Amino acid sequence: MNSSIEPGKPEGVGDRSRLFSTFNDRRYRRIVSAVVSGGAARVLSSLLTLISLPLAVRYLGAERYGVWATVVSVAVWVNLLDLGIAYSLTNVISQAYARQDRPAAGRGFTNALAVTLAAAALTGCVFFLLWQRVNWTAVFNASPALRSEVRVTVLVAAALMLGGLPLNLAGKVFAGYQELHIYNQTIALGAVCSLAGLAVGVWLRVPMPILFLLSYGSLTAVSGATMLWLVLWHKPWLRPRPQFFDRGTTVALLSTGWSFLLIHAAAIVVFSTDNIIVSHYLGAAQVTPYSITWRIVGLGAVLQALVFPALWPAYAEAQARGDVAWIRRTFSMVMRVTIALNLAWAAAIVVFGRLAIRLWAGPAGVPPRPLLLAMAVWSVIAGFATAQSCLLGALNRTRVQAIASTLAAMVNLALSIFLVTRMGSLGVILGTIISYIVVLLVPQSIVVVQALRDLTPNDLDAASGIAAEIQPMV
Repeated sequence: MNSSIEPGKPEGVGDRSRLFSTFNDRRYRRIVSAVVSGGAARVLSSLLTLISLPLAVRYLGAERYGVWATVVSVAVWVNLLDLGIAYSLTNVISQAYARQDRPAAGRGFTNALAVTLAAAALTGCVFFLLWQRVNWTAVFNASPALRSEVRVTVLVAAALMLGGLPLNLAGKVFAGYQELHIYNQTIALGAVCSLAGLAVGVWLRVPMPILFLLSYGSLTAVSGATMLWLVLWHKPWLRPRPQFFDRGTTVALLSTGWSFLLIHAAAIVVFSTDNIIVSHYLGAAQVTPYSITWRIVGLGAVLQALVFPALWPAYAEAQARGDVAWIRRTFSMVMRVTIALNLAWAAAIVVFGRLAIRLWAGPAGVPPRPLLLAMAVWSVIAGFATAQSCLLGALNRTRVQAIASTLAAMVNLALSIFLVTRMGSLGVILGTIISYIVVLLVPQSIVVVQALRDLTPNDLDAASGIAAEIQPMV
């Protein structure tokens, strides 16, 4: 008689319970590991920025550094060229990992890589034709004396950004296998190499395009080395092979990717237009308190930014294993902790925000009290919505969210413009709050309830489950 089977339970139920318990522990351990390593990498990057930023500004001067910073800020838009496939790949890898289906992981990665390479190559060809015809000095409003440097810097930056697009998939693969702690180490290494490249360029007194190549090219080089190590040694079954190219897999990636693309694009529109609206309607001076307050409020989301990239693939893997109880229990816990932390942060902002900003940025950065209060309210709403988005993304329930996010971005833009002329900068953040609550948060919350209700346990093969418990999967 098998003593591991509990009395009154069918054979295999006790084994599956033990298995789920084992993976529960493993998921939480890997989430904690990802948060700790991600936090360390972020602290290191911030410390290195304290060195690299003044080094670059003093070497390049105000005008050339302005061009440099503007070019770098475009990177967030370049990431949209992956068509949302990077997020889809995380779910594909997570599900393949749960089922120990290495061919499925290889097919997903190969087709995702092919699509992003094609997108980068096509964009590169189109950009090169435009690059030859655009007066980049006029675009950046730079001095004619910098014409050659600006032109070549733009070309170098475009090549590095487009080259990095397929390399970014490595991070999604590590996420899918719940190995973000490894990827965070490569991020830290890239930050160190970037500073070293910048220092070497300054020491050699190279022109701006070469300095950009040495600094940001180091990041691309580390990403490339990480990708090679991943597919050649760490996960060799991911190595692209002709038999992995599959039209059905590509269509599946694109069919879910469009939702992630719309969500990402909507977020960029919402978070990048506020300063433009304030500057256009109220003047550049009013951007200072608005922007600084936004950055202070955003510090409350740092923990979420570390936890959710690790939590997403854990949700997806748990769904593939049929571990519904873990998903529901973890989501409930995450929501409670998120709301509690954001409420505490919002209270701290309301009480100490103006004093902290005055000490940090000076009197010019201190916002009116109503603006500070509205920003605090927004921090709670944003945290709530982000926690929901993490779950929906992992469960591939993003269609309603994608449509609602797009509509919310449009309503937000219209409301912000309407209210800014009547209420000043307060109207801009109120436009964001109203559009998010009415257009996004309500339908998104309904979908979350439905998604949790629709979850059903999957009966994975018991033998496969026991093998997974005995031998850790890679």
